[in-house]
Amino acid sequence: MHGCCGGEGHGNGDLVGAVSRRAALTAAGSVVLGAGLLSASTGIAAAQPAAALPENALITLGVQAGPPPIPNRIGISSALKIGTDVYVIDCGLGSLNAFANAGLKFADLKSMFITHLHADHIVDYYSFFLSGGYTASAGKGAVSVYGPGPAGGLPPSEVGNPNPPTVEPANPTPGIAAMTDALHRAFAYTSNIFIRDMGTDDIQSLVNVHEVVVPPGSDYQNRSPRTDPFPVMTDDNVRVTATLVSHYDVYPAFAFRFDLLKSGVSVTFSGDTTKSDNLIALAQGTDILVHEAQFSLADGGNNSRFPPGYLVRSHTSAEQVGEVAAAANAKHVVLSHYSPTDLPDAKWRDAIGRRYRGEITVARDGQVFAL
Repeated sequence: MHGCCGGEGHGNGDLVGAVSRRAALTAAGSVVLGAGLLSASTGIAAAQPAAALPENALITLGVQAGPPPIPNRIGISSALKIGTDVYVIDCGLGSLNAFANAGLKFADLKSMFITHLHADHIVDYYSFFLSGGYTASAGKGAVSVYGPGPAGGLPPSEVGNPNPPTVEPANPTPGIAAMTDALHRAFAYTSNIFIRDMGTDDIQSLVNVHEVVVPPGSDYQNRSPRTDPFPVMTDDNVRVTATLVSHYDVYPAFAFRFDLLKSGVSVTFSGDTTKSDNLIALAQGTDILVHEAQFSLADGGNNSRFPPGYLVRSHTSAEQVGEVAAAANAKHVVLSHYSPTDLPDAKWRDAIGRRYRGEITVARDGQVFAL
């Protein structure tokens, strides 16, 4: 399995807050939620109450890359709050807790979007329903989930094994619909008990899965040909479009753009990707570009856990993020899913700023950006 890259380290760096608006895009501060206070009586860090959220906001619930758990860090996940409605993009490790720490409620969760099916983007996916759904008021409408369909085939091994083992050979590349059905079955017992003991809703009624239909011309061997942005969904708050991006041998892998219908503000999420012309087209003129980054794409030599060439075929360097943002005329880059995490913010900003003159924020877990 090819895990997404993620370095360790916990440098604080320079916290840069920002507010993005189409009209002015002036810096006006940001908030990091979930900070701890040390209790004198117990010596245990107690969470502060979540600050009041803006009417419309981007919240970087977690910015950590990679499947391994990192102490005191939250895996990749973001939320858009539009009025009282909430949209979640990716569900990394700890993201449900971060969602609650931010003062968000499952009752307000309207839709979820999954960029691709690597573990670090989906590990908390079902937790939102299994644990968050436990609090659902009777008759809550289903959460619409948008994500990848079946890949359709597996790539050859990249680690020297000509005949690698295959999990579930009868269906080795399920999409998000089959994955969700399997999770319903796996957790049937606890769901059935809670239905009988607590009167909870059937979790199956809380999830409405839509596999994103990709335009013709791509497959698991031709994963991100040049593609015009294509529609995903529109509701009363937002219009969502997507494109295919290249992330090693994962297919399909999406970037998503959210255009807020009332304010005209737009937020684009790169997902995990190399430098992508498809993403540049999707993100044209966007107010906020939430982009992943690996500071350097150089191979790590014999000590690397990745096969040779993995980083350059999977991720975007810091300098390339600046190139993408400049080509897209993005007004504000918010760096998320970045590695290593122990670099000073100034070093990231210097590298991105070689090609880009807009605003740059190296995001933190729980950071809030008013829209």
